Amino acid sequence: MKLAVTGITSGVGRRLAELSLESGHEVRGLVRSPDRADAKQLATLGVVLIPGDLENDTALGELCDGSDAVIHMAAQVGDWGPREQFERINVGGTRMALEAAAKAGAKRFVQLSSTAVYGRPERGRVTEKWPTRMCGGAYDDTKTAAERLAFEQGAALGLEVSAVRPPIIYGPYDRNFIPRSLELLRNKMMFLIDGGHAPLNVVWVDHVVDVLLMAAHKDEAIGQAFNVMDTVAERPPSVRQVGETIARAAGYPVPTRSVPYRLMHSAAWLAEKAWQLSNAKTPPPATPFVVRLMTLDVIYDSTKAVELLGWQPRMTPLDGIDKYARLLSGRA
Repeated sequence: MKLAVTGITSGVGRRLAELSLESGHEVRGLVRSPDRADAKQLATLGVVLIPGDLENDTALGELCDGSDAVIHMAAQVGDWGPREQFERINVGGTRMALEAAAKAGAKRFVQLSSTAVYGRPERGRVTEKWPTRMCGGAYDDTKTAAERLAFEQGAALGLEVSAVRPPIIYGPYDRNFIPRSLELLRNKMMFLIDGGHAPLNVVWVDHVVDVLLMAAHKDEAIGQAFNVMDTVAERPPSVRQVGETIARAAGYPVPTRSVPYRLMHSAAWLAEKAWQLSNAKTPPPATPFVVRLMTLDVIYDSTKAVELLGWQPRMTPLDGIDKYARLLSGRA
């Protein structure tokens, strides 16, 4: 299978390239700079690098030319940054990728989406039957708009579209979740909100790649969206359990200090405003978005991927988190 991949230097992209090449697939990847260390590493593995970005239709055309499937995962992520940037990259970039895929004659288009498309419900077991909805956050709303665009415009262009919706991703090349947690623990800034009893939906990056590749070639995936998380239908570990696992793996004291939600949310709101006024390029230790995320009593059910695609998880969440926290902290 010939794969065209946007966002290939992301954590998921790099792991997808590695596993795809090991399976004998041909991989092309869109990169802004082939001279970057991560791009050079991909080239060494056998990825054909196409210089350009999502606003370069010539580069996108070259990327998609001759491909069997386009896997679109380039995105502006996180809860920090101008909304216009999220709109331009997440929505505008998806539109450009769809048009390039259709023009090049690609058959399949797989969108790396997010459980954010459900609008961050307060509680419940969320399957793909739940409607997508906007909730006001720049990342959440633009990922929702991008997925809707992929299905609607993709169908109009004659593409076979599917979407994969992971929650928090960890594993090789993780730049956010475990590194950010380690920094908070190192600085003794990790607090449990209302005791940390809420479930934390997480997924090993290899599980995300498994479902992306299945969606790229299985007919059962056409027109479908799939949740993917380590525990499938079981309740995931709590925020407290995850924090304790990361702390023990890294050799730090386990977090024990609990703060009421309202107090933590107010403190995070003030910190965010102060960071914005200082024109900081990186987010504060906690934002209202992250505080709320750590208190939602929600399970994102992945049964559909098991039943329709035949996917099976190969790593439990606490085992995986322990493994990669040890690796990133130098204690593997």
